[in-house]
Amino acid sequence: MRDRAGAVEERAVRLEVNGRTVATWTASPGQAEALGAGRLLADGYIRGPGDLLALAVAETGDLTLIRAHVPDAGPAPLPLDASSGGYPPAAPPRAPLPPLDAFPALFRQLFASAERYADTGGLHSAALFDGATLRHQVEEVGRHNAVDKAIGLALLAGDDLSGQGLVISARISGEMARKAAAAGLAWIASRSVPTTLAVAVAEARGMPIVARAAGKDPRIFGGP
Repeated sequence: MRDRAGAVEERAVRLEVNGRTVATWTASPGQAEALGAGRLLADGYIRGPGDLLALAVAETGDLTLIRAHVPDAGPAPLPLDASSGGYPPAAPPRAPLPPLDAFPALFRQLFASAERYADTGGLHSAALFDGATLRHQVEEVGRHNAVDKAIGLALLAGDDLSGQGLVISARISGEMARKAAAAGLAWIASRSVPTTLAVAVAEARGMPIVARAAGKDPRIFGGP
């Protein structure tokens, strides 16, 4: 039996856009380019990989510094709350939601590939599903980071995000739903449940959220 008593690694991250610091937070080490690309897309600094004029990562002591150059680094969106009106607008129809009875197998595959979670028990797992297979799987100390990294990996690979859905082990917050909607993902499936703000985003965007998707009693929130 694995010893899960060890601490989970976490590093400080700073994101600079066109020479200006726009965000500081913490994340698991590794896949920093994807983390930065996903965050830039979610926060509206870029609309696609063509807007990434430059993306570089430097590891300095306990800090991961992500530097990006984009055509127009305007202000990031307002925080997502009930009064901000920051919900993404409704999108045209995208990839259909898989049958609900397909999700338990997807989550078994997700967890079977989560090696660091098996070692520590302290990480979230996420991946994108393109209708045939799980792609761009990540393990992260932060669930928001897991969304950014999965989206960023797909973005850097040139994937059509509108044809993919997010499969994630964590509870879906309003901010996570906003990130998925901003990226144009078709749907979200979670082992847990969404928050009320996440449901509001799903309803505004026409993006289904499948809660308790790993078990026998899933429930769909939002969607067209």
